[in-house]
Amino acid sequence: MHDYGIWTVITPLVTIILAIVTRQVILSLLTGIFVGYAVIHNSIIQGIGGTLNGIIETFASPGNARTVVFMIMIGGIMRLIVVTGGVRKLVQYLSEKNDYVTNKKSVQLLAMIITSLIFIESSINQLIAGASTKNLAKRYRVSPEKMSYIIQTSCVSVCSSVMINGWGAAMMGVIGVQIAQGYLTGEPFEILANSMVWNTMAWFSLASVLFYIFSGFSWGPMKKAEVKFDTCLADLENEQQDDSNDEVIDHPAANSLLNFFIPILSTVLMVPVALYVTGDGQFSKGSGSMSVYSGVMFGTVVSFVWFRLRGILNVEAFFKELYLGYAGMIKISSIMVLAFLMGHISAELNTGQYIASVTSGVMPAGVSIGFIFLVSAIMSLATGTSWGTFAIMIPIGVQLGVSLGIPPHFMIGAAISGSIFGDMTSPISSDAIVASMATNCDHIEHIRTQMPYALVTGSVVLLVYIILGFSL
Repeated sequence: MHDYGIWTVITPLVTIILAIVTRQVILSLLTGIFVGYAVIHNSIIQGIGGTLNGIIETFASPGNARTVVFMIMIGGIMRLIVVTGGVRKLVQYLSEKNDYVTNKKSVQLLAMIITSLIFIESSINQLIAGASTKNLAKRYRVSPEKMSYIIQTSCVSVCSSVMINGWGAAMMGVIGVQIAQGYLTGEPFEILANSMVWNTMAWFSLASVLFYIFSGFSWGPMKKAEVKFDTCLADLENEQQDDSNDEVIDHPAANSLLNFFIPILSTVLMVPVALYVTGDGQFSKGSGSMSVYSGVMFGTVVSFVWFRLRGILNVEAFFKELYLGYAGMIKISSIMVLAFLMGHISAELNTGQYIASVTSGVMPAGVSIGFIFLVSAIMSLATGTSWGTFAIMIPIGVQLGVSLGIPPHFMIGAAISGSIFGDMTSPISSDAIVASMATNCDHIEHIRTQMPYALVTGSVVLLVYIILGFSL
């Protein structure tokens, strides 16, 4: 394993800092990728070549390719439910017909509930929550930045805690290795269940979302974004007047709730089925990309049959709208490809292992739980991956806990908490990218406005872990 020294940390930091300063995520990712390859090959020329080849080689991974195809294809389904009036009818049903959503608080709470209920796969739950509430958010003047924060924070917190999805399977797999090596005793599910109590970042984040929803309180960049959003009141009112005229096809079978639920439910319900089948009876990380890919393929086929039977779209019109939806996803898919490549570079540079190694053995036992959380948080921020972080940090936390006599569930919970911190703060996090797309929010603005909230929550979590550590 090659030792790149401090450059292993500088490379992702270049990307993060440049993204925040320039607000150009593609430029920032490309620059960070170039720096990474230049470090790996110790050559600027080979750094350029590595960047060009790396983009293409990203598609050599079936998981990456399936995820990118999924991102493009889900755009087609979202387009179909808009032009056939499914989204319009849902908005009318929730607000005009039944008075379920009548103000800012209720639309934000609806987004949180939808995101939390669809916990099988993080990309799909954010996209559906965004599609369901986007127009309602405009109507009640909730900024895209606030909706992105609510949807992504709720998504990551819930998905990292429910255990009966790909996240839980991956964590149990890591714990199973520690059992096999003799560091832990018991069943992986039971150990993880006990550890989830101490996934404090998730629980505090959900509490924070509820606080901001019900109090209406905003501060920092989020407050500025909301004030800016309110200054566009005249334009917003025009958009609201046009809400019922959002390219919906003039057809008797249009404007039906079924035009929303048939494509969406066929996609969503196929995901756990595919997870089970492709995971050989288990939910697994390896089957995750295949499951969402299968789900969106199935959803597209069902949509074609449904809209043809209803006579809303003929074959030519169906594919025309589908392709328009695909085209709208090019930017976000490009970002996703570069984020995958950045994650690959972080792995080659051994960023996670480097951060863990230089910080190990430098703290008293009382701060060890907080230490695992802090290192995991820094690692996930730098790499943009929660899965990669907890895969590294759970074993470190378990083994450190054994050496210090600290119960393993505290250390596992802290490792998971720190891992999801990066999902909420890193501009190269795939979940953050999806949240931005789901709400039509500028990606860097999403990171800028959400990061202070996550930092405050993370600081409280760190304090809790330190107090816990000294009380044991």
